[in-house]
Amino acid sequence: MKDTILLLTDSLALGRKQPEALLLDDTWAFLLRSKLPNFEWLQLSLGGATSSDLLAQSEYWLSSRRTVSWLIIQVGIVDCAPRAFSRNEIIQQKALGLFTRFFPRCGKWIFERLRKYRKVSYVKADVFRENVRAFRDVARERDIGLLWIPVLGAKFYERLLPGVTQRITETNDILRQELGASVLDVSLADECYMVDGHHLRQETHGYLAHAILKHIEQGRTP
Repeated sequence: MKDTILLLTDSLALGRKQPEALLLDDTWAFLLRSKLPNFEWLQLSLGGATSSDLLAQSEYWLSSRRTVSWLIIQVGIVDCAPRAFSRNEIIQQKALGLFTRFFPRCGKWIFERLRKYRKVSYVKADVFRENVRAFRDVARERDIGLLWIPVLGAKFYERLLPGVTQRITETNDILRQELGASVLDVSLADECYMVDGHHLRQETHGYLAHAILKHIEQGRTP
């Protein structure tokens, strides 16, 4: 029976058309499969997913095989990115969206001010820490190798989304405090990112796949 690797990610492990084209076969997840053909692969990747979303689904996927050798997670940017509204404030979001359709400049100004001063995120830092601990604990209980890819973002991402750099730093600090060497050691130059500042260009996926492969071959565990 083959060892199993389970991937739980947001959209960063998926193909896309915007802002730059990326085929699924060129993502780090698929490239990694080709480098480790003796493993069985399970993958759950949800666009817009938070750590809470993936944690809620993790038990189903972890229980789908008798044993899982490695759990690789890439999530966090959706959790921590600065927002104007929380996920529960649907009516307010729709109201501002309707207003912006008729008064685009004024609506955009209001949105940016709300995002700056409300300092809302979809997942608060303390809840994110609890989610990380939950993943860590289940990996230890089941003797699963855990690898978490840190939140990645270009320096110019801050110009596009003010306040995001601090949020990324705080989120990665939580990961390193709770997981230590189970956080992938990776740092990327600005040219490695698409124009939105956080999705990775095609060649960067190859680099990331190599870094993950190196981590797995070294057998680092939680």
